[in-house]
Amino acid sequence: MSTPGTLAYRVDYRRLATQQGRVSGEIELSRLRRVVAETVAAPRAGDSVAVDLEFKEDAQRRVRVEGTIGATLQLECQRCLQTFDQPMHVEVAGVVVGDDEAAANVPREDEPVMADGDLLDIHTLVADELLLAMPSVARCARSACRAAYVDDETPPRETKEQEPNNPFAVLSQLKRND
Repeated sequence: MSTPGTLAYRVDYRRLATQQGRVSGEIELSRLRRVVAETVAAPRAGDSVAVDLEFKEDAQRRVRVEGTIGATLQLECQRCLQTFDQPMHVEVAGVVVGDDEAAANVPREDEPVMADGDLLDIHTLVADELLLAMPSVARCARSACRAAYVDDETPPRETKEQEPNNPFAVLSQLKRND
């Protein structure tokens, strides 16, 4: 791995694919402003995102990007409102496209990755993937939090033995009065 901040910002994805190139290194978490905006605290010194992406061309000459992104984000638990570290491990797999028309033609099993012309913004790709992988409701794993807010042994609701509501029950009473 390289030192934080040395990962290329933009790459020529087509050239990387023809050479079956790899982009790996680290990005300082503070450089990913959209991700930092979703976390609780400002990134600590040394917080970084590890990136390892491989570019290759498939049989249809589409550029595929595959790899992993790893980071630890500080989130706020929605149960106890305490800050906790959320490890993130994101698998990236997609087809790099240059416009919306090409994105519409990407097979369903693949995810389109938008590029700007011949260049792919690695930082934007990493931020997008981290944001998509973040939990929609952050919950810590502390035992005190789980014990206070999660009741695994919820008693079943008591059900009364009731007769079903019969709209003709009143008619049976009238019949008895005759």
